[in-house]
Amino acid sequence: MFAKPKPAPDSSLAVAVSQPGPCQQKLQIRLTAVATQPVREDVVREFQKEATLAGFRKGKAPRELVEQKFPEEIRQETVRRLTRQVFEQVTQERKLKPVGPFEVIKLDFDERQGLALEAQVEVEPEFPLAQYRGLPLKKPAGSVGAQELEQALAQLRESMAQLVPMGEGEQKTKQLPNLDDEFAKDAGFETLEQLKGHLESKLREQKQQRQEQECEQQLCEELLGRHRFDVPPRLVATQTQRLSRDFQARLLLAGRAEEQAKEELAKYTEQLRTNAVRLVKLAFILDRIAEQEQLSITQDEVVDRLWKLAKRWGKDPVEVRRLLDAQGLWSSVLSSIRQDKTMRLLMDAAQIQEVTGASVGPSPGSG
Repeated sequence: MFAKPKPAPDSSLAVAVSQPGPCQQKLQIRLTAVATQPVREDVVREFQKEATLAGFRKGKAPRELVEQKFPEEIRQETVRRLTRQVFEQVTQERKLKPVGPFEVIKLDFDERQGLALEAQVEVEPEFPLAQYRGLPLKKPAGSVGAQELEQALAQLRESMAQLVPMGEGEQKTKQLPNLDDEFAKDAGFETLEQLKGHLESKLREQKQQRQEQECEQQLCEELLGRHRFDVPPRLVATQTQRLSRDFQARLLLAGRAEEQAKEELAKYTEQLRTNAVRLVKLAFILDRIAEQEQLSITQDEVVDRLWKLAKRWGKDPVEVRRLLDAQGLWSSVLSSIRQDKTMRLLMDAAQIQEVTGASVGPSPGSG
């Protein structure tokens, strides 16, 4: 029904900006009556066009009667357009990068005086990018030792053990199968050597997955240690709530009573907030690197992610996309794809040193 508001002349807008906190901008804005009048005129004309008043056909009621009939509605729509207009103009002129909506603290609108309002908004943090290519990482050796293979065989023997009676009326005892080709055949392989080769391959695959996870964790620690900056409090609060909900859900699924889950959650509130700060910081760092590297998302990558989500949720991809759009989460999915792509770029560019040992921690000084 309503058209997009017309931009006001630059001279009609006065803006004072302050920073009450990290990543926060507080705006005091004044728009002259001369600039607000055309917007109100547009609103009145559109109400007049749609209005149906007694004794008049639709769109034919006099302007004065329409203003008398819908004074508050006209005022609200005028204020809505004006605030959207000034927020867009201030964002462009001040080169702001909002990470959330503008929050109106105080607003005063008068046809003769114009519009005066106070608002605040959280913006992206500003920070210089430190070195991010060629970061030093360590990973444990990926070979499978004889002892590890023996342990895997022992666990398999244990799972295939049978209970056999020792004698009439006596208690049954557990009997382990012999490590021979017959044992391998029972496990689905022709020979014991084939079984050992299969187990060794699986152990090596598991180790490689752990290596990747540990290296990615080290990479995140390196990035966080090299970039120090404050993050928007509301984003941290939102992320903390998300982590808290996930943590509580896991406790409930593990069999905790609801009251017990709440008590355990309370113990970890500060840790969850710390984790939230780290996640928000890391997201900003990865986004900045993606921007610096001019990484874009391909249609194939979007389709692939959509299919994976559909498979995980057991739904049709079209339905998944519709649900994500309805909840305003599609942009988060795209951001996740971009960040994953950035992590792969950084891992490929990292200086990875293989070390002896089952596990390694973050590099010293990574924070």
